[in-house]
Amino acid sequence: MFSRIAILVSVLVPVAALAVPPLSTPWPCDVSYRITQGHNTGSHTDKGAWAWDIGVPENADVTAPADGVVRAIRMDSSRGGCDSAFANDANYVVIDFGDGTEALLLHLAPGSSSLKVGDRVKRGEVVGRVGLTGWVCGAHLHFQIQQTCSSWWCQSIPADFEAYGNPTSGSYVSDNCPSCGAVASLETPVVVDEKDPGCFKRRTTYWWSVNEGEGGHHYYTFGTDGAAADTQGVWTFDVAQDGDYAVDVFIPSTEADSTNASYVVFDGANASAVSLDQSAQKGWIPLGSFAMTAGEQRSVTLGDNTGEPYDLRRKLAYDAIRVSAVPQTPTMPGEDDMPVVGDPTTPDNPADPQDPVFR
Repeated sequence: MFSRIAILVSVLVPVAALAVPPLSTPWPCDVSYRITQGHNTGSHTDKGAWAWDIGVPENADVTAPADGVVRAIRMDSSRGGCDSAFANDANYVVIDFGDGTEALLLHLAPGSSSLKVGDRVKRGEVVGRVGLTGWVCGAHLHFQIQQTCSSWWCQSIPADFEAYGNPTSGSYVSDNCPSCGAVASLETPVVVDEKDPGCFKRRTTYWWSVNEGEGGHHYYTFGTDGAAADTQGVWTFDVAQDGDYAVDVFIPSTEADSTNASYVVFDGANASAVSLDQSAQKGWIPLGSFAMTAGEQRSVTLGDNTGEPYDLRRKLAYDAIRVSAVPQTPTMPGEDDMPVVGDPTTPDNPADPQDPVFR
């Protein structure tokens, strides 16, 4: 049976189209999901024969499995159901790898991505959330590598995950863990963007995306009066040298209504809480200056437990942060180090006999 499939694939798929880049799992770092359907089984036939179904729950994040460019995207459908009549109603993102192959991520929630055709995406970048759109009998992510064609639904081709090969069932922890390259130095500040999957982590699924803010984008959730945070955003960064560093946060103009956004700055040794009124403070706002030592992990965390009753009109915004070295104040010499004008003991400044000191 395998040899027959291999022969069929060799006919349908040009060799050049099999140059797939190394693939990470298409969901966030360290999260575990089940493979619920593998290749050439169940509904995976014809163009979708080499697909995987992954048990990602509704509204959970989907991430790019490799670097690429958005070739096709749909986010406007709210139709779906367990019937072939809904087959053309799915939302999707197609990421082109530039080698004749691409990734299709299918059954996404409406409005769950702000990406556009032509946008570049990095491995690990969130590209949408799972929804119940298209021909779907329960929430899951349909994921396949396919030949590039003129449609969003192209011929799937064999592919493996770099860490797991070709899983057919079972649970797998995501290896889609990009590193954070944000490093501030005494000479150069660094901006940590909320769209950087290595440096900004979104914990839990209650996030919404807005095309406004620093870099033309920010996320938001809603503040609550819970004792502990249900949803958190965490920015991470490093510093190249020991010193005092200023930390600023960007508060966008829209969808930023909390009056008690509580940021927690961890400088590598101590945690400091700073509350801001996002409804009144906009643009770059300082959190303060902090002594930091190179080689220690640092972060800024913003949780949704703002102490404010849950209200759909009270949105808590997550945008970029900026870390920059505090300029050092030049040290002035002390009085004891200053020469005395007219001091006869100073060789280069002999006393004038007419100086009042001698009268």
